[in-house]
Amino acid sequence: MTRVGQSQSSQYLDSPAGPADPPRRPGGYPPGRRAMLGIAGAVAIVALLAGGWAVASVFRSPGQIASDAAAPPPSVITAPVEQGVLAETLTVQGEVRAGDQTSASLTAAGEGGVAVVTDAPVAIGSQVSPGQVVLEINAQPVFALPGAFPFFRDLRTGDTGRDVEQLQRALNTAGYSTTADGIFGLETERSLTSLYADHGYEVPKEVVAEDGSAATEDAPAPTQEPSTPSNPAAQPAQPVPVAPTVPEMQAVATSSSFVVTSVLPATVVAAPGVGSLPDDAAVVFAKGSPIASALVIAATAAQLEVGFEAKATIAGAEIPLVLQNIGVADEEGLVPITFVTAESATVSVADSSVGEKPVLVVTRSVVAQDALLVPSRAVASRGSSRFVLRQEAESDFQEVPVKEVGELNGISAIEILNEEQLKPGDLVRVQ
Repeated sequence: MTRVGQSQSSQYLDSPAGPADPPRRPGGYPPGRRAMLGIAGAVAIVALLAGGWAVASVFRSPGQIASDAAAPPPSVITAPVEQGVLAETLTVQGEVRAGDQTSASLTAAGEGGVAVVTDAPVAIGSQVSPGQVVLEINAQPVFALPGAFPFFRDLRTGDTGRDVEQLQRALNTAGYSTTADGIFGLETERSLTSLYADHGYEVPKEVVAEDGSAATEDAPAPTQEPSTPSNPAAQPAQPVPVAPTVPEMQAVATSSSFVVTSVLPATVVAAPGVGSLPDDAAVVFAKGSPIASALVIAATAAQLEVGFEAKATIAGAEIPLVLQNIGVADEEGLVPITFVTAESATVSVADSSVGEKPVLVVTRSVVAQDALLVPSRAVASRGSSRFVLRQEAESDFQEVPVKEVGELNGISAIEILNEEQLKPGDLVRVQ
């Protein structure tokens, strides 16, 4: 009799592929399950702890809340004591230009009405003296001469007048001696000729007849036919050779050869360059020390007065200035203002600074002169008395009685009773 159950059980137990139950302790769990339970327990503990922290962070005592909300201890703010001028100022953008400027017009009508600048021997910014060539127009020189008015006509031998006298005086100033009698004579002609020759030019000349009228270089035409000899046998007389007549020439002082200004010697600040000459061409001269100028709006100009002090840092030096002139507003509402170097200045504006654009600080009013300056918030009050707290150590301050003499834009000028109590560089507490 076959025992099927036993046979099947044996096959299952003995088969190498069949699962074998792990050994157990009475009442215990397998090792793998015990590990899983341990991990779960640890996670639970961590969660419990985290939850407890969260609860603790939410549920704080009133003391803790007040402590956390309190502001941190205030830090001590100090500021240095300075010494200087407390003044109301205006700041404008300026420009340095040459001194008082004078414009001298040019008149030149070249051949065919064309006038061309053919040379400009004087560079802008250079100084010229009386009798110096400043331009060349149509290959002819233009001399700078001192005078009160431009020459309005060409001058030649025999001419008289104030313009002749001005030419004579100008020639004298340039180093060419002639009598300033207002009569254009031989002496004036020689001086004029020398002026041209010394600069490498020939003086303009024109042909004149003995009676002073214009002459031609052509020989005059015969007035009648030559006569026929009455004796045919006689030989006609041979003509006597006549030496050619040299036309008389005289120097002419053309009005276009001179540019007249009253400021010579002076600096050329503007002049037409080589090329066509505009109808309104002029040479601009400047006399004296360079000045500072600016354009301000009308509202700013209304706050200024001639004589206001200013300062500007030019070429690395701080130069005191004085407001010299307030102009008239232009079409755009801008008002030109000019400054000159103050008489008390130890450093003046140099010619080399022309063209620089410094910032001009204009003083409108002075609150205190040469005073100790501190932030207004550093001045404390106790009744009618004023004091500042001078820092002795990091957290140690000494009370110093002061008198507040003025305040402007958060800065106070103060006086102290004892100079030893407060000096520039000390730190005071800012309230």
